[in-house]
Amino acid sequence: MREFASQNRMRGFTAKVCANRGFTLIEVMVSLIVLAFGLLASVVGIMSALDYSLVNEMRNDAMKIAQEQEEAARNMPYANIQTIPTVQIITRQVRKQSVAYTVNFYRPANWVATSGSNSGMSRLQFTVQWQYKNSISNQMKQYSYVLETIVRQMK
Repeated sequence: MREFASQNRMRGFTAKVCANRGFTLIEVMVSLIVLAFGLLASVVGIMSALDYSLVNEMRNDAMKIAQEQEEAARNMPYANIQTIPTVQIITRQVRKQSVAYTVNFYRPANWVATSGSNSGMSRLQFTVQWQYKNSISNQMKQYSYVLETIVRQMK
């Protein structure tokens, strides 16, 4: 009888251990949902980081375009600065996509140098503008980069 009672206790003990050994279906589903939300959040973060990276690449191209325009203005004779077009469209490839940059040239006519004389000196301003979609609303957003410089006539 004792032996039978001890065997029953052992069976009950092993039955409890076996019942607690695995996960229930609800626990598995909850862990999968938590994992899915985590993966979704990381994908959204990666996509927004790629958008910001692309905008920075476009800004770098805009800086290069403005510097190229500035160097061209500095290398031309001072009298020919008035012949620089006021608006230019320059297209560049950024990550296999064409981006149109609008370059606006501005030269104030009444600019006065701090030394009191503006003869032979000009302030030049190059504004480079482009459009790209806003990562939050997917609407086109206007970006711009401004480069100002002073050129003077060599004597």
